[in-house]
Amino acid sequence: MLGMNIGRLKFLADNGKRDFVGIDFSSNTLKLVHARGLANKRKIVNIKSCDITGLPDAEISKVIRACFNNLTVKDANIVNTVASHLILTKNIEIPSIDHGVIKKIIDLQAPRHTPYSREEIISDYIDICTYKHTYTKILLVIVARNVIKRQFEILEKAGLKLTNVFLAPEGLARSISRILKIETENAPVGILHIDESCTDFSIVFKSKVLFIRSIPIGARSLLDEKEKFVVKFIEEIKRSLEAYQAEEIESYPKTLFLTGAIEELKDVETILNNNLHLSVKIVAYLSNLIIPDEPLKAAFKTRYSSFLNVIAPLFSLEEMRVSFIPEEIKIKRSLEERGNDLIKIGVFTLTIFILLFFILLSKIYFKSVYLKELSNKYQTLDQESQKLEKESLKVKTVRNYLSSRGFFLEALTELHNISPLDLELNDIRFDEQDKFSVRGTAESMSIVFSFVDSMKKLKYFQDVKTKYTTKRKDGYKDLTDFEITALLNKEAR
Repeated sequence: MLGMNIGRLKFLADNGKRDFVGIDFSSNTLKLVHARGLANKRKIVNIKSCDITGLPDAEISKVIRACFNNLTVKDANIVNTVASHLILTKNIEIPSIDHGVIKKIIDLQAPRHTPYSREEIISDYIDICTYKHTYTKILLVIVARNVIKRQFEILEKAGLKLTNVFLAPEGLARSISRILKIETENAPVGILHIDESCTDFSIVFKSKVLFIRSIPIGARSLLDEKEKFVVKFIEEIKRSLEAYQAEEIESYPKTLFLTGAIEELKDVETILNNNLHLSVKIVAYLSNLIIPDEPLKAAFKTRYSSFLNVIAPLFSLEEMRVSFIPEEIKIKRSLEERGNDLIKIGVFTLTIFILLFFILLSKIYFKSVYLKELSNKYQTLDQESQKLEKESLKVKTVRNYLSSRGFFLEALTELHNISPLDLELNDIRFDEQDKFSVRGTAESMSIVFSFVDSMKKLKYFQDVKTKYTTKRKDGYKDLTDFEITALLNKEAR
């Protein structure tokens, strides 16, 4: 399930490339169709065909390579189609409406409907409708793995990478309104697509193929031996209608459309109308397509072959649901995609790193150039500014000297003013570190402490302390010698 989704998503993502090549080599004629454009505006660019009757696979690869070179396509999505005579189909009911559950159930049931083992087949399904809210009617499609493997090998030998493998009748059903201008929304219709060696009988309703049966009679038999094969052709159509009716899938179709290689089979319409109990109409697919003159002539030259089984999937790529890509190729592509993603991330990271490095380097370069220009421009200014700075320093020094010149006299004046009469100052000292000390004698200890308190209140001194006080007698008097230390207040200057 995961592999199928990865392949489908990868294919849809590649649709922006605009070039698509459809290939079919399941019969005696190799058919290549080159289309270009988006989903709603896709046009046929070229059509090629070659006779490959009896050629071995290696020679078929060479023919494909030669035809592909003539298409002048460099990068294209290459799709292959599987005709109805190479598949086995079965209409069954699945007791689930979940896609994952349905896929698991058909993986288990598919081998029961074939003589092959599970490893020898590839299975997928078309969701027809849901009923009773829990059941899903599906068209189970089974193909032998070696058929698909052969297609991949032939294209790989031709140097081409196959993008996807589609079911041809589904491609016709999905694009029936665009190519054949047939309305299928209201009632089922029958489609008879006549090709070289076989005819695809399918019932289409709401652009979904409900029933597929391959009739082993094609345009070559009807043209070369009409009398022998036309009766068998009618019988095979009746058996196909009876088989569809027995399946009880949908209502019985009222109209059967004849298309494909029908340019020389106009009378078959009358024969079928006379022998079948429903309306038979011929629809030419080439008349409803925009094709250049040369490719159109090439398509008409192949009187036995129809290109509709190759063209139809190219016009309905986005709606296709059945894919026959083998599981091992899905896993391989998934690993390749992850590896490519890692490489892209690495390249992207390295690119960002290089860009950031160059951006940073360019900024550094331009900044250095700008700085050099500024240095050259303001070199003279720098010299002048240095001179001004020296002059400013001299002025500042003089200003500081002048502003502090009277500070010491003011401090001594205030010190004298607060000195009481019974206190004598004997020694006053101060130094360059603004340390100040005063020694003296007072008549009592209290006078000294009062003097200290007065000094603390002055703005000229800070951290005023009494260093020592000593009592002594002078005759009949008690005297106190003292020393007071302080720091001159710089802020007071």
